[in-house]
Amino acid sequence: LTEANTVILTTGSSFAFDNANINILNSIIASNNVFQPTDTNLGLTGAFIPDAADKRIPFYTLMAGSPATIRMGGFAATTTTQIPIFLPGEIMLIKAEAYARQATPDLGNSLIELNKVVTKTTDLFGVAASLPALTGPYTQAQLLDLIYKHRSIELYASGFKLEDMRRLGRPDSEMKRKFMPYPFQERDNNSNTPANPTF
Repeated sequence: LTEANTVILTTGSSFAFDNANINILNSIIASNNVFQPTDTNLGLTGAFIPDAADKRIPFYTLMAGSPATIRMGGFAATTTTQIPIFLPGEIMLIKAEAYARQATPDLGNSLIELNKVVTKTTDLFGVAASLPALTGPYTQAQLLDLIYKHRSIELYASGFKLEDMRRLGRPDSEMKRKFMPYPFQERDNNSNTPANPTF
């Protein structure tokens, strides 16, 4: 919490791109359309599906093409779209989780930090849910579930979801992509590399 409290949330740092050095997310999704969202749920299911009024959904997804299909927007929108090094909401969610996980959980401050993300109407990078505040009361487990949900939405396509799923103890049935195969280079150079996990 001490370090998170030192982060200045009103200034941002980004990876900048140009025509010679293009946005890698855009490159991945635009080249042969290998990766695209399949719906506006951002990979979430059940109780974790984003609220239809969540303004982060139209930020991260857009309708494009003919016939119109869901495409990735947000920080993958163009070849020159900047990618933030961190989002202000990420720091708020780190603080919310830290409060919830203290030896004596501080659920009140955890909910306050979570609501900063949920109710945010503006953001340096345009990521704002603009939803009504969560009112609770919530148990520690319920707050951690809500933190996971909002990390998955706020930080969509940032590369944190796999670690979040592991850290927050999401069930294996939900983790269809929990494991990655061992790289061929590792397998080729190390005969002791175990078999790939089943997925």
